Amino acid sequence: MVNVKIENSKPIKTFKNCKMTKFYEVRRRDGAARIGILSLPGEKKQTPLLFRVDALSTGEEAIKVVHAEDSNFNDLFQEDLWDVPRGAVLLPEVHPLFTNVKDAPLFVDFFVLSIASNMHNSPRDFVRRIIDARNMIPPDVALWVPAIATAENAALLFYMGVDIIDDTNAVINGYQAIYQVEEGEIRLNELEELPCNCSVCASLSINELRGKDFKERALLLARHNTALLDKETKKAKERIRAGNLREYVEMKVRSSTFLTAVLRILDLYESEYFELRTPIARRGCMKANTMESLKRIEVKRFANRVLERYEPPARKILLILPCSARKPYSTSPSHAKFIDAIGDYRGHIHELILTSPLGVVPRELEVVYPAAFYDIPVTGYWDAEEREWVSSCLHAYLERNLRNYDTVVAHLSGAYKEICSGVAEDLGIKVVFTCEEGVDATSKESLERLRNCVSELCGDKKRLSGFEMKASVIKAMADFQFCIGAGNELVARKEGERIKITGRYPSFKLSLGGGVLARIVSAYGTLALTVNGARRIENFLSSYNVEIGDFVPEGSILAPGVVNASEQIRVNDEVVFVGEKAFGVGRAKMSGWEMVESRRGVAVQVREVRPL
Repeated sequence: MVNVKIENSKPIKTFKNCKMTKFYEVRRRDGAARIGILSLPGEKKQTPLLFRVDALSTGEEAIKVVHAEDSNFNDLFQEDLWDVPRGAVLLPEVHPLFTNVKDAPLFVDFFVLSIASNMHNSPRDFVRRIIDARNMIPPDVALWVPAIATAENAALLFYMGVDIIDDTNAVINGYQAIYQVEEGEIRLNELEELPCNCSVCASLSINELRGKDFKERALLLARHNTALLDKETKKAKERIRAGNLREYVEMKVRSSTFLTAVLRILDLYESEYFELRTPIARRGCMKANTMESLKRIEVKRFANRVLERYEPPARKILLILPCSARKPYSTSPSHAKFIDAIGDYRGHIHELILTSPLGVVPRELEVVYPAAFYDIPVTGYWDAEEREWVSSCLHAYLERNLRNYDTVVAHLSGAYKEICSGVAEDLGIKVVFTCEEGVDATSKESLERLRNCVSELCGDKKRLSGFEMKASVIKAMADFQFCIGAGNELVARKEGERIKITGRYPSFKLSLGGGVLARIVSAYGTLALTVNGARRIENFLSSYNVEIGDFVPEGSILAPGVVNASEQIRVNDEVVFVGEKAFGVGRAKMSGWEMVESRRGVAVQVREVRPL
């Protein structure tokens, strides 16, 4: 039936006045991947969803896919006749019955991407067809890409924003005597044994399977292939729930040059698409195990915000330190030694941690996501691309902030020292290195050199007070999360105010006159505001505003209740919502653009609300 003109990668904003879905609702997001509920008569099915072609052909799956050629085409526009989930086929622009989806007020729950099988012509075609289709349809409807799913590519399809797949390919391969495995496919005559324990493979040997007649063998292979695809779909769901589908995709694509190329093209050309959909923070650890990890949105976003939303203090010394395995860094044994070595002079020193894949991490931001939530394989060897990325981050930081310091000291060894030396040479600046060649940064010799160096450069001793240290963390986090200036407004003591910061690091709580203003949520590495805290920095929250309707929310704000929302908002952002009857704070469960365009789902999880 309906169709989509494939033009650009920017989300359109023409759906907010149309009710697009009745039986589908997105419940959880991990980037472009989603877990949703598709309501069928008598049951609810969860996406990512695998449809079986035999169930569809027999009508066991209660769905309706309508084409423009159907005599009942106009039923799509009649909500009262809409009693089962209904889909529309996205036709290519060259089709004579093409209609641009934004021009049709359709009542549908999912769109089916037509002629999907030709997407394997090239990795770029694969990317363009799916990304363009996802961008052109409303965010709260599902996308079904038929006939191409395999156990090898399913996770990547879901990562790109596909919600529904089917076992057409699995069945066809069965009739072609192709045995699918998680890493691809093998012809039956090339197997010596069955490398699987599904119900088919566990019940017979390879010779018994080969001995079946053509139809029975084909059906058995199709059952195996479908079971494998079903298993992969379930695994992807668990990854989405855990918020680490990206790591799984990086692992899965390694089995295929085609799929590896697809991921690289996505990272290179579709960063805007994924940035709009990537949460600002997650609970779990971000594992950076491949070179593709350097291209992740979380990595790029952090590096950009360090430059654009971080204001370093003016200090005598910028001290560049290596990262540590334990996060936050200051809780590690190595950083405890560094801090002890400079302790008497720490008030003169600003600490900057050099690390892959994040580049540079100011000490005050070591608790934010992903600085406190990442892990990398430690071998002592730095790849050329890794060196180039970290060097570029350090170069940009020094070029922007060098005026804040009198001297740059680097307590680095090995590859860290080589990277820093190269950047210093490029910028034409002098850096004092306190580690001898081949000597570890945590050795007694190196620590003593560090202690003597800062003593000589600083002169008088100056320690940071407990309040100064805590306030610097909250200030930096507020700037990083909202904008430059928000942090100073939040923590600065004004005349007559008694601001206190309590709690054990990093779970600080900022209070004024007995009332809490903000607290660090260490599980996410974010700052959570109270209504009082939001009122205090209201002038700095314009990029995180959600305008709601004429009601007082309880528990959560649904998408239909959102009148407008800032485009800057991402999933898990701290937001302020305001309407005629209420003002409050909460955590975003959709991106801002999605709140405006969606008609189902939770937009904001309310933490505190104050009736007006």
